[in-house]
Amino acid sequence: MLTLLMAMSALAPIDTAKTIKFTADAGFVNTTGNTEISTINVGDKLEFSAGGWGVVQTFAVIYGRSEGETTTSLWRGALRGDRAISARVGAYVLGEFDRNTFAGIRGRYAPSIGLTALLLESPKDKLRAEAGAGYVWQRGVAPAPDQEFSAGRGALLYERLLGAKSKVTQVLEFMPNFKAGDDLRINSETAITAPIVTGVAMKASYVIRYDGLPEPGFKTTDRILTTGVQVTF
Repeated sequence: MLTLLMAMSALAPIDTAKTIKFTADAGFVNTTGNTEISTINVGDKLEFSAGGWGVVQTFAVIYGRSEGETTTSLWRGALRGDRAISARVGAYVLGEFDRNTFAGIRGRYAPSIGLTALLLESPKDKLRAEAGAGYVWQRGVAPAPDQEFSAGRGALLYERLLGAKSKVTQVLEFMPNFKAGDDLRINSETAITAPIVTGVAMKASYVIRYDGLPEPGFKTTDRILTTGVQVTF
């Protein structure tokens, strides 16, 4: 795969145009009285393209407290580079990090590399598939041991335009552990975005994170619903 990327860099047309796009998301819930709950979700997405490469940086935090105690703390970040091979086929390099102590993970680092294919493109619909492989370094919450293993990655990404600016997206990601067959992770995210004014939109997303072999004492599935405001520059 590394040889493929080197050849692709040499042969693909060089685009000298540069574009930058920044998107920020934020949501907040706070209740006092009979129940004291505070929850925030913030995130950003920075997109940059130059020299034939598209680079995307993402970061997201969901943090919650109830009755003075932390009940949710999920941190995720990623850096990705894409380069076209043809009109419908491309390659990507991806580095991901996540931390979710309430699922038994102190830190998980997962670099991967793979190919992308545009399966469907119409004025309103777009469907893309991705397949690749990488390696995972995982630190568990004590007494769970630290682990490292090779892993695969497959994904389907669908986008449907509902209007001039509003859209719904669906991402389905499969990540098998090549060392332990029972350890299959599946991530699903359904999101809808609707504009309010130029550059500002409302966004709601529903995330399901499944771990076929969770850390001892933890459940297999987390479900997360977030709503908030999205600002794009």
